[in-house]
Amino acid sequence: MSNDKPTFPNGKPHVSFSEIKQWKECPFRHKLAYIDKIDTFKPSPYLHFGTAVHEGCETLLESRQVDRDKILGVMKEEWQNAGYENEEWYSKQPGWYKHEPRTTWESWANNMWNEVLDFLDKELPGWECFKAEEELYEEIDNLEEPLNFKGFIDGVLKVPKKRGKGHVYWVIDWKTSGSWGWRRDKKQDLGMTAQLILYKHFWAKKHNIDLKDVRCGFVLLKRGGKVGKICELVNVAAGPKSLEKGVKLMRSMIKSVRKGMYLKNRNSCKYCQFHQTEHCT
Repeated sequence: MSNDKPTFPNGKPHVSFSEIKQWKECPFRHKLAYIDKIDTFKPSPYLHFGTAVHEGCETLLESRQVDRDKILGVMKEEWQNAGYENEEWYSKQPGWYKHEPRTTWESWANNMWNEVLDFLDKELPGWECFKAEEELYEEIDNLEEPLNFKGFIDGVLKVPKKRGKGHVYWVIDWKTSGSWGWRRDKKQDLGMTAQLILYKHFWAKKHNIDLKDVRCGFVLLKRGGKVGKICELVNVAAGPKSLEKGVKLMRSMIKSVRKGMYLKNRNSCKYCQFHQTEHCT
């Protein structure tokens, strides 16, 4: 299929997991963001911090080194341009936002980078980088109209099997979190796990690798976590039943959006960018 021919109500020939997640949380929010193209984007320290940490982790996978001065220098510039250190800015943030000076965020990033390699060596002995930041653009099978799945995998690691010869491939995604990590229900929420379930499905398809030889998991990087315990591997079950649930979620989203069904989920309003605005009263 042509990559520049829109075939979906979002005006694109593909869907991404971020769209699927938005739709699962609230179909009407998905409509506002992806169909109506209402842009409410606001930069935040969490976003810029996450981008910096991801960039450092990517270079660690590729070369086992990270240019801290360069990455943190860019982060410092973004902080200054956005005014995150100004009381006028952080006094207007929601009640859950706790201001921390930029130097604290920098120390969190450095602590994460300090532990990533030793952590991977411990959890996935003998690993080597197959690919860092790999793009997926695979056709979704058995649809009435052609559509692709688009995604970016943070890292794929090639790891020797614990028993016997050969390797397994680990599809990983870096996630920054609070010092406590994730609650158990979040670790098991299909709205989170479907990301890696679908990445595994389409990555195996792209490389023609048996699904049984592919594993997946989130690597949590905890802001303010205890030194020595900043990293945590959240193993995502992606066997046949889980894969079926993930693919079913994706297909349900595609079918619903194509039918123009945009129901509101009023249980998902608290952190919604459209809540109590002119777009969603």
